[in-house]
Amino acid sequence: MYFSRFFSVSLILFFTSTTQAQGWFEYINQEDLFTVNLPGSPEVSNFTYQSELEAEFPARNYEVFDRGNHYKVTVVDFTEAQEIHWKKLENERESEQLRGRNRWITDQRSSVARAAREFRQRDGEVTYDAWGHLENVEGHQLQLTNPDGSRTFVAIYLHGQVNRLYILEGTVPPRMPPPAQFQQSLRFLDNNGARVRYELSPDGGTTRVARGQILDIDETAAP
Repeated sequence: MYFSRFFSVSLILFFTSTTQAQGWFEYINQEDLFTVNLPGSPEVSNFTYQSELEAEFPARNYEVFDRGNHYKVTVVDFTEAQEIHWKKLENERESEQLRGRNRWITDQRSSVARAAREFRQRDGEVTYDAWGHLENVEGHQLQLTNPDGSRTFVAIYLHGQVNRLYILEGTVPPRMPPPAQFQQSLRFLDNNGARVRYELSPDGGTTRVARGQILDIDETAAP
């Protein structure tokens, strides 16, 4: 696994060894195709997400509050993006329909930038703001210091192969360490529920890593 620049390996090892005894477990969600470590069962809420191009998509929040910490995963489902955008265009002139034929793609591609912008617009100071990836799924990472002194660690990833946007948001009280056990535990699943990892090329293209190779990489990265 490739670790974020937010956290050192030693910090991750510390959280791995201490939080397991505090009830953390691997939460597996087959509907939204991800797994993540959480300190308790999440509260799940459905809502409608408005995209960069003002289309509406189904989305879910998965939230846990624990000892003053807040852990949240937001998943936006773009599966029906093409149909949703076509419905927005079906009553437009043919020329407008032609110009807008790829909006469903543009809307997804711009979703990471939009989500990052929304975090920058919050009250507080952005102290980290950079491109990132997890399992070679590209995205963006931010860190904010909030007006009350708490800190929020954000990771945003667009897993295009399953048409979903993932937004991880971990907030910790003042002077507490980052939520590494949560932030770095995200895994992506395919439509059959199998874990996926990719090789990334300079042009942004991806090639899926075979399952056996994923296990080999994990064993190599293990301490």
